[in-house]
Amino acid sequence: MRYALRSLLKTREFTVVAVAIIAIGIGANTAVFSIVDAALLRPLPFKQASRLFLLAGVNAKRGIDGAPFSYPSFVELSVRDRTRSGLDAVAAVANDRFNATDGERPEQLPGARVSAGFFDVLGVDAAIGRTFVASEDTPGGAAVAVLGRRYWTRRFGGHASAVGATLTLNGAPYTIVGALGIDLPPPFDDVDVWSTRVEEMSGFTRTLINGGLGYLTAVARLRPQVRVEQAQAEVDAIARAYARANPTNTDADPDASLRLVPIRDRTVGSTRSPLLVLMGAVGLVLLVACANVANLLLVRATARSHEAAVRAALGASRWDLTRWVCAESVVLALTGGLAGILLAFWSVGLARSQLTGLPRGSEIAVNGRVLAFSLLVSLVAGVAFGLVPSSLIRRQSPADALRSGWRGATVRRGAAGGVLVVAEVALSLMLLVAAGLLLQSFTRLTHVPVGFSSEGLLTMRVSLPTTQYADPAAMRSFMTRLIPRLESIPGVANAAASMALPPTITTMAPYVAGDQPMVAIGERPVAQWSAITPGYFMTMEIPLVAGRTFTSRDTEEAPLTVIVSENLARRVWPNGSPIGRKLLVGRFPGFADVVGVVGDVKNNGLAREPMLEMYTPYAQRPWPAIQFALRAAGGDPLALVSAVRAAVSAVDRNLPITRVETMDAAFSDSIATERLLTGLLMAFALIALVMAAAGLYGVMSYTVAQRTQEIGVRVALGAEPRSVVQLVAVDGLRLTAIGMAIGTVAALFVSRAMRSVLFAVSAADPVTYAGVLLIFAVTACVALVVPARRALAVDPLTALRGD
Repeated sequence: MRYALRSLLKTREFTVVAVAIIAIGIGANTAVFSIVDAALLRPLPFKQASRLFLLAGVNAKRGIDGAPFSYPSFVELSVRDRTRSGLDAVAAVANDRFNATDGERPEQLPGARVSAGFFDVLGVDAAIGRTFVASEDTPGGAAVAVLGRRYWTRRFGGHASAVGATLTLNGAPYTIVGALGIDLPPPFDDVDVWSTRVEEMSGFTRTLINGGLGYLTAVARLRPQVRVEQAQAEVDAIARAYARANPTNTDADPDASLRLVPIRDRTVGSTRSPLLVLMGAVGLVLLVACANVANLLLVRATARSHEAAVRAALGASRWDLTRWVCAESVVLALTGGLAGILLAFWSVGLARSQLTGLPRGSEIAVNGRVLAFSLLVSLVAGVAFGLVPSSLIRRQSPADALRSGWRGATVRRGAAGGVLVVAEVALSLMLLVAAGLLLQSFTRLTHVPVGFSSEGLLTMRVSLPTTQYADPAAMRSFMTRLIPRLESIPGVANAAASMALPPTITTMAPYVAGDQPMVAIGERPVAQWSAITPGYFMTMEIPLVAGRTFTSRDTEEAPLTVIVSENLARRVWPNGSPIGRKLLVGRFPGFADVVGVVGDVKNNGLAREPMLEMYTPYAQRPWPAIQFALRAAGGDPLALVSAVRAAVSAVDRNLPITRVETMDAAFSDSIATERLLTGLLMAFALIALVMAAAGLYGVMSYTVAQRTQEIGVRVALGAEPRSVVQLVAVDGLRLTAIGMAIGTVAALFVSRAMRSVLFAVSAADPVTYAGVLLIFAVTACVALVVPARRALAVDPLTALRGD
């Protein structure tokens, strides 16, 4: 090993280049593995997490999967002890928002309401104080709160004095009984304050909750030795019994049930496929790096064939020669691995700050498991790219090598180097195809029509606490006071409010047309529903297709009205105009008149088709959770933020506003994962392309050096410059063509695994493949320019004299 170190130090340029290539490959793998480890591999902070499952609503007939379910359904599930013998315990959870007014300025805290046994079911203990007890989960029980680690640290500095302190939340005092010492993974990650009584959700009336409104998720722990299939059958039976016992509830659908989903699957969410694609891509980068270093070691081994022959002549065995060569490759790999780990430490810090939306993104770190992975990869890589030159040395005859000099291994080295170049080209082409497909997909995703003009829109969110806005009249009063103030702000062209804004609207409601058979509410089709203020369509610039929009005359005393999206109109009234027809929305007291049809908007994410949507006047069905949209008359919409805060404070000084951002930023955030995956894959593909070009350049430069005398003879005999260039170019282009052919076929198979992360792009998109092949052809030509010029510069006299 010491000899290997001395030998590498003597050839510093070679060593630096090889270590740099290895560092890039291993550093990229280490960084990506640290992300994969945090999101996919690291154990969840729950006791016996393999027995934990989430319960979510499903309805195959309606195409619903993963929907929230109702409080009455949870009660039915939790009290049926005799039936649910497979479930050890069940607890409910619902996301809520708490307006905290204890500080200098009111702020809205992301929170959740849970049943008392929630933390016991998860197996999570409080770092200070305690979690909830049963008496605090009953009507009239004490108002208590458990703090999330993030808020406990920010507000109380992580001190135990937080226990017993009082928080004013939604206008009511809450006593802090404990705080968590860990960050919970999704779907429980964005919670600062936990409280009890899920049946007292902000903004939901008792009538809505008891009528089957879906807003809950539940976590269940299976009993030991119970199979998931057995527990699922019991849950299905309970769901059917609930539908029979509550036929008038919104969720009383005989086709609906609750599905047990492993909590690990929900924690990972939709990031599994992108992360696996990324891990595969960075693995290809490492393979290209190994091939490149192997090529460098081949050159080095060929130049040292005399030394190897002398060692063999003096009695060195093949194993001794292999150990001699592999020792240098392992030293290179470990040194490059160390440099790669240092590179990974830097990139992981950057990733942690950027990947805030990634599951468990805050836990990304180079820990012991990641370091072990890097060490293993370094050792495997060192042995892998050391075997190629060692096999060359072991196969050569010492007598032939001593007799013919260093040119004795020329042919074998050239063949081996050519194979490595072909491998580099094929692997790089696969990466570039994957990156090209993702780039095409991302480009189309960012240019998909959204159904309105997002430019110049400022959005914000407000949640009205039920303690101050307990009835519809109070909510209507707030809206009629605030909207004129917002519209009067200099620089605001229009302002409006809605229950939710694109790109994701999640409130669903059943509907039935007046000319259709009246079925039970739980069996009606569902569509997205938004209560909006007049001027909403003008503010958003959503086109009016037919009829009219809402006006100030659509009040609570006026006849019920509704506006529908184009896709809903086509679904319900395919052969006639919907204007003047009747539509029953949710639990509205009666049928509403359809007064307008508007264009479809991207309300289900950019990558999915718009869902059916119904709009009702805010005055006729107020809602406490509101989002506002303001269209700037010109300039930067964010310049309006201070004036908007002042306008809200003038109406209610204890009311915080949150999620203040432009609509363009909201759309950008919604595709952050796609942007990250595309950017990283493009970077990895370009690195691999440069390495492949460098490998081709190195092989052809070495070939020119080996064939200097042959070229000199050809020139001396009158060979034209064109024929000399062809001598070099044909070999290089042949290697490139073989690699491109192999890479294209491999890419056609590998890209099939990417279908789940592509949008409106075929995995065999001909434009992408043609573009990638053209890039490789041009790159190969560029890489061959210098070797060809060196061949043209060969002096026949000098070449022949050298013999």
